[in-house]
Amino acid sequence: MLSKALIVVGTEGGFKAITSALKGTFSHFIKARDCDGAARAFESEQPECVIVASDTDAIEACAAAGIIRGMKNGGHVPIIMLFANVGRPIDAKLAGFDAGASDCLVEPYETVELVLRVNAALKNFKVVRDIRDENIKLSRLAVTDELTGLYNRRYFFEVVQSQMALGTRHGFKIACLLLDIDHFKQVNDTFGHAAGDEILKKTGAILNTSRRDGELLARLGGEEFVICLFNTDSESSLLAAEKFRNLIKAHDFSSPLHPTARLTVSIGIAVYPQKHKLTIDDLIRAADKAMYLSKNDGRDRVTIYEESGELP
Repeated sequence: MLSKALIVVGTEGGFKAITSALKGTFSHFIKARDCDGAARAFESEQPECVIVASDTDAIEACAAAGIIRGMKNGGHVPIIMLFANVGRPIDAKLAGFDAGASDCLVEPYETVELVLRVNAALKNFKVVRDIRDENIKLSRLAVTDELTGLYNRRYFFEVVQSQMALGTRHGFKIACLLLDIDHFKQVNDTFGHAAGDEILKKTGAILNTSRRDGELLARLGGEEFVICLFNTDSESSLLAAEKFRNLIKAHDFSSPLHPTARLTVSIGIAVYPQKHKLTIDDLIRAADKAMYLSKNDGRDRVTIYEESGELP
């Protein structure tokens, strides 16, 4: 049984008749008498179904249906319109469907028909809602790293590629920060992959909560994370990288899965544009080269890629 239905009807008798017919379908009914009341009730109550009865004014009823259909969350909710006995039932139904109704009934009709029509509309609504929710889930999974909940490599590359084109046209710089957890393989080998996964999730959470709005964070793969800073420069990107490095170093990572309390990251930075044209792959390779220089120089440090005329 669904919980709420909004009944838009001008008379108390009409409200009682509809609620009596649908008491086996809904547990709670909200009453509205006109367009304004219907809009307020729909926004505040978010009912699963709307019944609009034109017992006194068909034009007002169609207007109420149209308003609800155009509201946020009103695009898919079932709206059933009930028309009083009219000269041409087809005209009433056409007006109802044009206003956005899911289904229309014209008096005289049997109570059982109303119940069946409402249940059919609700069933269709549930199917559409489930499909929509699944599509949203699939869309989110397509751009999200399953373990950390951050953006994935594919999404990162798509966004940064477009931003690099904008940077070229408008003359602003983009900095790519590549972070690699130091000695991560040792954690995995010693304490198991569950411990490693926990560290990856915690690292992602630290970076995500400490990044600024507009900075794009993604898990590149394995123990590597990447952060893209837009409209920046080398000095600002170095300061940002040091902030991230110090936050990771200061965090207590210990848990029942592993006693390792402290971890560090090595960071490489590459800034776009360079003197020669770079692709997103070139930018990542430049940051990767700088990151490995950080590793070779003792880890737990930041290195910025400096051009030498050759791509890394």
